[in-house]
Amino acid sequence: MQVSKIEVNHNLQEIKKHGASDLPIAVYNDDFSLFEEGYIRWHWHKELQISYVLSEKICFYIDGKEIVLEPKNGIMFNANVLHQIKPYNNNCSMFSIVFDSVFISPNNDSLIRKIYVEPILNNSDFKFIILKNEVEWQKQILEYSKYINRIFKLKEYGHELEIKNYLNLIWLTLVRNAGINHENNNEISKYDEDRVKIALKYINSNYSNNISLSDIAKAANISRSECCRSFKRVLKNTPFEYLMEYRILKSSHYLCNTDKSIANIAIDVGFNGISYYGKIFKKYMGCTPSQYRARYRK
Repeated sequence: MQVSKIEVNHNLQEIKKHGASDLPIAVYNDDFSLFEEGYIRWHWHKELQISYVLSEKICFYIDGKEIVLEPKNGIMFNANVLHQIKPYNNNCSMFSIVFDSVFISPNNDSLIRKIYVEPILNNSDFKFIILKNEVEWQKQILEYSKYINRIFKLKEYGHELEIKNYLNLIWLTLVRNAGINHENNNEISKYDEDRVKIALKYINSNYSNNISLSDIAKAANISRSECCRSFKRVLKNTPFEYLMEYRILKSSHYLCNTDKSIANIAIDVGFNGISYYGKIFKKYMGCTPSQYRARYRK
């Protein structure tokens, strides 16, 4: 399954549901050249995710870190963790398995969930783990993930049982080894991430207005300097940089889906002039607004 855009709400939670209530898992084969925005923007979801790099280098932004992975390596995100994924070029591709923890253990009162699932989901230190091809147990998780991707494509009779079997093996491998080979060092607090989410919600709701750093900091009930530090720790950019990026993303939607003039779109998303808008657009998208419209117009 290929998607072309990540849709989020004001809190950056992804709107799309992954899988179905009776089979809460989905597998996506992502060719970044087919994404309207060229990359996977900041978002989070209640499901866990395993991503496997197929070609070229891919950069994952998570927990204040920038992680560059090469082919045959991967990464696993915990549930509810904010992340962004960018390719090094248009030839990059990967597949991702996105699944709800209920697929491992649907019963909240079960022993399996209490002992093996909840401790991982509720561990604020465990936001992600890098899966390296040269580490034996991590390589095993990568191999199981490849099996799931292949099974999901073929959808032969009984594929649901096979997928659940391999996902259980992934979880078993994780709980037996991740505590010893932990990739995180408790660098980003939940408090940091929560207040950044509040600030992002404010920006996403008011991006078209003339908002300032003071406005953003006030929305999160923190000082301007602490607001900047929190953004740097969690997103590795500033509030202003995020605002510019979000305005460009919104404008790309209007370019593809409306007949509005480029000048009017610039004003609608918060820019005072078309010249500055064009400069910022090219910085983030690698082309002019008119070139982008010609390429992706529906």
